[in-house]
Amino acid sequence: MTLRESLAQTIINLTKAIDYWSEQTVRGKEGSDHYVRLVKIMEDLKSYIIEEERKSREELRLSSRSNGGLHETVYDWVEELQREQTNTTRD
Repeated sequence: MTLRESLAQTIINLTKAIDYWSEQTVRGKEGSDHYVRLVKIMEDLKSYIIEEERKSREELRLSSRSNGGLHETVYDWVEELQREQTNTTRD
């Protein structure tokens, strides 16, 4: 299950609460503070989900080594150094 899937019901209920407090605010009743705070919570939650999904995709990309050759293993630099030394010795 993804983070988005696990939070789907929470997002639905939060949206319902935002709608309710928005209506109360429009009618001039108490609740504008609740509305503003709930909207902020929703924005933070959505940002968090998007950030985690982006990070997860980045980790998958790096672990699969399909990053256009930018990923180096710990010993890649040793091989490069050995090639340079071999080329220098030949010259």
